Amino acid sequence: MISSSALHVTAGPYYRWFIVGLTLVNQALALGIMIYSFALFVVPWLDEFAVSRSTVMLAILFFQVMTGLISPFIGQLLDKYTMRLLVVFGAICMGVGLFFLSLATEFWQVVVIYTFVLPVSMLLTGTLASQTMISKWFTTQRSLAIGLSAMGTSIGGLLIPLVTAMLIEHYAWQGALLVLAVGSLVILVPINLLILRIEPPLQGVASQKSSDPYQRIWTSKEILSSRAFWIPVISLIPMNAAFGGVQFNLGAYMQDLGYEQSTAAQLISLTAFSMIVGKLFFGAMGDRVDHRILFWIMAILQVGSLTLYEGTPGLSALLVAALLQGFAVGGVMPMMGISYSERFGTLSFGKILGYVNLFMMAGSFGSILSGWVFDLTGSYDLAFWIFGVLVIPGVVATWFLPQLTVDHLDKKEPGVELL
Repeated sequence: MISSSALHVTAGPYYRWFIVGLTLVNQALALGIMIYSFALFVVPWLDEFAVSRSTVMLAILFFQVMTGLISPFIGQLLDKYTMRLLVVFGAICMGVGLFFLSLATEFWQVVVIYTFVLPVSMLLTGTLASQTMISKWFTTQRSLAIGLSAMGTSIGGLLIPLVTAMLIEHYAWQGALLVLAVGSLVILVPINLLILRIEPPLQGVASQKSSDPYQRIWTSKEILSSRAFWIPVISLIPMNAAFGGVQFNLGAYMQDLGYEQSTAAQLISLTAFSMIVGKLFFGAMGDRVDHRILFWIMAILQVGSLTLYEGTPGLSALLVAALLQGFAVGGVMPMMGISYSERFGTLSFGKILGYVNLFMMAGSFGSILSGWVFDLTGSYDLAFWIFGVLVIPGVVATWFLPQLTVDHLDKKEPGVELL
């Protein structure tokens, strides 16, 4: 458990920005390998294990479901215990999981590893731990810091699939996973041990009765009974479903359209590049613009992307679709972080984001739905239409999102010298 002495250590004026850089690297590797590169293993696994597309999608489905189920537990650990040890443990889980994945001889073994090993790594090295760290270290410039940190997921999506595709081409899928396993361990374990030496500062006197969200510890009942919790969840679930429905099936979809797997890797990377721009935009605007307007922009761009993916799109349409979806989905993490931290404070942020991930796993049906629709109809078009329709309830619900009534920009972080 975090010691009181660790909590009161005063960091230098730039330390919190090193945390931003660290979380960027963590998320780049975690999501780049476990999320964005998944589509590149689909075709080799179809050939290796002789299973259907919907069966292959079970691996990522169970991964997302398990990630959601254990998120509240992991989130509470991040609020209570030393992040350094937790994040390093997550990095070790990633390396070990990828190593055993490279040894799989039956597809059920792939599913087991994706269900019971990799979700722990994703939560401790990915978005949950990263946004918790950023929200606890920043009160001013928080939206910008969250946006910069979240760029790591997109940088990982931009670079890691290209590396993964090259590794698969030269060393087959088993060799590619082995290289990724060693690389993740060699990079993540030392860098987290080196940088995570100071715990975030206390942000006021914690109390379950305080009216100030920055000094309040929220109970589970209070969190789950608040519309400020539920409305962003309702808005973001369809975004995640549509993203997963396209991205995790992109390798097989490109094969159907007559393109090489290198084209799928390029589209994934282009989506990730656009997500970087989206994260910067939504991160910068989160402190300045009505959050409802930002959610609506995301929804419009997502629907436009799905429309372009439908039918038998040419390469130009695919490129535009990837750009639109990337920009839209790029807003998910910045908006999720800023929406909850500004309305609930940060003392219970790990718990809150854990519950968010629990319910956001409902969006994991996107990947399996796309695979199932293709197996039934021979096309992904119906799935794309379904994703577009599901965006509508979120657009309506966002109108009722509670607006901020406290000026958070004047707050300063105790124990931190601001820039």
